[in-house]
Amino acid sequence: MGGGGKGGSSCYTTGFRYFAGLHLIFCQSVDAVLKIVVGEKTAWEGRVAASARIAIDQPDLFGGEGREGGVRGPVDLCFGEAGQPQNPYLQSQLGPDIPAFRGLFGLVAGKCMLSANNPYIKPWSVLARRTRTGWHEDLAEIPGDDGHIDMNPAHIIREALTNTGWGGLGYPEADLDDASFLTAANLLKAESFGLSLIWAKNTSVEDFVRLILNHIDGVLYFAHSTGLLTLRLIRDDYNIGALPVVGESNTIELVEFTNPSAVEVVNQVTVNYVDRENMTCAVTVQDIAGISRMGGQINAATLDFPGVTSGALAARIAARELTQLCMPISSCTLEINRVGAALEPGDCFNFTWGPLGIAGLAMRVSEVEIGVHTAGSVRIKAVRDVFGLGSAAFTAPAQSLWTRPESKPADAANRQIAEITWWQFVREYAGESEAVMAELSDTSTLVVCFCCRPSSDAYNYEMWVRNRGAADWSLKDTDSFPFTARIDAAAVPEVESLLVLDAAAIDTDLVRAGTYACLGGELVAVLAVDAAGRSVTVARGVLDTIPAAHAERTVIWFHQGFYGLDTEPREAGETVEVKLLPSTPLGRLALDAAAVNAYTTRGRMMRPYPPGNVRIGGKRWPSFIGLEEELTVSWAHRSRTAQTVSLIRQDEGSIGPEAGVTYIIRIYGETGILLRTVSGLTGTGFTYPAGDEKADSGFDPARLNKSLRMELEAVRGSLVSFTKWNLTVTRGD
Repeated sequence: MGGGGKGGSSCYTTGFRYFAGLHLIFCQSVDAVLKIVVGEKTAWEGRVAASARIAIDQPDLFGGEGREGGVRGPVDLCFGEAGQPQNPYLQSQLGPDIPAFRGLFGLVAGKCMLSANNPYIKPWSVLARRTRTGWHEDLAEIPGDDGHIDMNPAHIIREALTNTGWGGLGYPEADLDDASFLTAANLLKAESFGLSLIWAKNTSVEDFVRLILNHIDGVLYFAHSTGLLTLRLIRDDYNIGALPVVGESNTIELVEFTNPSAVEVVNQVTVNYVDRENMTCAVTVQDIAGISRMGGQINAATLDFPGVTSGALAARIAARELTQLCMPISSCTLEINRVGAALEPGDCFNFTWGPLGIAGLAMRVSEVEIGVHTAGSVRIKAVRDVFGLGSAAFTAPAQSLWTRPESKPADAANRQIAEITWWQFVREYAGESEAVMAELSDTSTLVVCFCCRPSSDAYNYEMWVRNRGAADWSLKDTDSFPFTARIDAAAVPEVESLLVLDAAAIDTDLVRAGTYACLGGELVAVLAVDAAGRSVTVARGVLDTIPAAHAERTVIWFHQGFYGLDTEPREAGETVEVKLLPSTPLGRLALDAAAVNAYTTRGRMMRPYPPGNVRIGGKRWPSFIGLEEELTVSWAHRSRTAQTVSLIRQDEGSIGPEAGVTYIIRIYGETGILLRTVSGLTGTGFTYPAGDEKADSGFDPARLNKSLRMELEAVRGSLVSFTKWNLTVTRGD
């Protein structure tokens, strides 16, 4: 049988695959690469800690060749080590005189497949880690809630201050108070307070350091007593009774004291952060008591913490910030004697001031102006410390129930593997051309499939086939899903049925009068569609099928034009195995994850159609005949080769018959024994005389059977019809 695809074309181009080489530089240094993302989809995951070549094998990353292809090919991970050689692929393309790009981290994709049907390169990004700075590396890594590693913020600040390679401030290590940094690093490690972010040089290093300090609620200052850069975390780490007292006795001047109004405070804080997938997320906490005090009015603040990667840490920071914003915070500016020279930014003191009625107020220093050493005073600015305010109760507002709408590709739960009908074959192969017909034998056939959509965002599926026992699978077709539903009630055999569907709505673009559908294994013709009533009127048992009984919830596939076709010619008796791979925006189901359906072919399309308009005693499928009534059966001719224009109903008159077709009838008695077989019938009726029935039954005394079962099928040569009639009648009143 000649080759050919759906629509009759033997070979055609549907699109192009696009290949290119890439050289991408991301940053100056990383310790490990964990993920490569292309077009917001994960192309590779693993862990590589030194220059190496990996292989990306994701040809269906963007939907496969039915959409935008995927990524496949070798990729060199170049960590920029001191001894990194020139890249061979870049040399092959640009010549030998190229740099080795040491001191930079990048990727080199060696003529990879980057897409299909779309000539534009999608953006590439990497998830990489850098925590090693050479200083107390046992404290540098802080595990996150998701199993990934964040960096200790104390190490980030120290690196930004001392680095001279990538644009850091270049302070000598001797200028840093190492003990203060170590204390902060240990505390942050104990708090599981790790951060992940990059400095992209779009701000100054000083601004980057201030950003980290804002995350961890810390201060960085030159200590007056040592002259060293000192890191201090603002924490509840003091006893009010042990703090130095600042009051009227050692204050030269109370320059300013302010106590803001309660209406100025914030009662809701939202913290924006960036998760591991580089998606912007948010956590919100509320001060319920504060909202109540303000009569239900929300006074909100939104803060950005881009170094946070987990919702749990973001919630901790949100609660911390709300603690500082939800109460009126007093502030003051004082000029005190040289007793205050020992105070550093972040230190607390016990403020007592009789004229204002203040006693034992914990204040935290924000700024210190020492002035010249000959001056007799020190000017400090301070704010009331939040840890001295007492505990506050915060709650998170109701969270959105929204989830990402994309589904991971799943196996097709309902599917049918079948053979092409003659009706389909004529349409697929451009009519009954002499060239095509000449290549057919009485056992020629093709395999088809159709399936339900496994999720609402699945948009097509691939049909993969192999002969039973073969090692390799072959992609045979890519097709769309038909509209499918289930019937609300059981269906009995009849000429025409009104089927109520369980679907929320009928897709009237796919379900139209004049098309056909598959109810269980029975083909039906769609006569009318009632979208409002969620029902269809169908003619039962068309083409090579007959009306059958179907249970409630039987699936009906409106699959005309929506089926996968294996164009490889096959003969009756072959067993093939089929896998269906649905695709969603998140990719296509892997071949290994799909279930296997085995199917043995029967040569369906070449078999004659069963007779139609079958009647017993002039009635359509009666359950009873008279006590002494002879069995008479009538039918109408049907023709496979003539019925290629319209779908013929069961109650229509004769068409044909197809050349060489005869009929065979088998009659079984009340005990199930075969009484008589009559073959070679060419007419449209048969009568089983009462005398013959009595003789065949062998009853003593002779009598007619209480019930009879009749089988009727069409025959052409060695082929019998794909389906046959099987009717039972009981003799009675």
